[in-house]
Amino acid sequence: MKLRLRPPDARPCRAAAHSRIALTLLCVLALSACGEMRLIEQERDAAAVGLSNAEVRHPIGFTPKRESLDVEVPAGAEGLSPNQQVDVFRFLHRYKREAAGRLVITVPTGVRDKAAIAQSVQEIQRLVAEAGVDYRLRHRQHDAPAGATPAIGLAYQRPMAVPPPCDDWTRDVGRNEERIPYPNWGCATQRNLALTVDNARDLGQPQGEDPRSSERRSVTWSAYVAGGKAPSDRK
Repeated sequence: MKLRLRPPDARPCRAAAHSRIALTLLCVLALSACGEMRLIEQERDAAAVGLSNAEVRHPIGFTPKRESLDVEVPAGAEGLSPNQQVDVFRFLHRYKREAAGRLVITVPTGVRDKAAIAQSVQEIQRLVAEAGVDYRLRHRQHDAPAGATPAIGLAYQRPMAVPPPCDDWTRDVGRNEERIPYPNWGCATQRNLALTVDNARDLGQPQGEDPRSSERRSVTWSAYVAGGKAPSDRK
């Protein structure tokens, strides 16, 4: 008699495999849903922060403004006068404080006394170099009226703050159940800042550092070397 063996039933293995696949798909779907919810929450938080940020909702604009100085060169001049030197020095000081581009020096051509123009230009270039200012030299035909004194021009561009308009009152401020900042929230502060700022460049970049106080540094260093207290702290 031959003994026949029945092949094992494969249905339980298939069911287990199907269960594992279904569980894996559920985990993937759950993770995707969590990722989508997290992304939605991040976008909602970003929108809420944007509504509460006056700099984003009401940004201050900037427009360039040209500042210039004309240094007249009369016939027979041997360089700059003392008053002209002071004017150029002050102009360069303002340039370093508020300019947003290079200094432009315009030299007139076609004038009779070229030697006077050359001496004045050289002196201006010396003052500019001592101030550590980068400049661009340009030449232009002197087209002033007959009898007018030729002049060397100094010019630069500086930013001017443009205040934002605060005219959006479409929302009823008295009825705000959502506690969401109204459209004009923070606009007055931005507008007043733009109107009262002395140097608009400060809103875009910080000023350079000034030299530290050498007097206080000397006192502190002397106390450190002596190993004791500073003279002002002694009793």
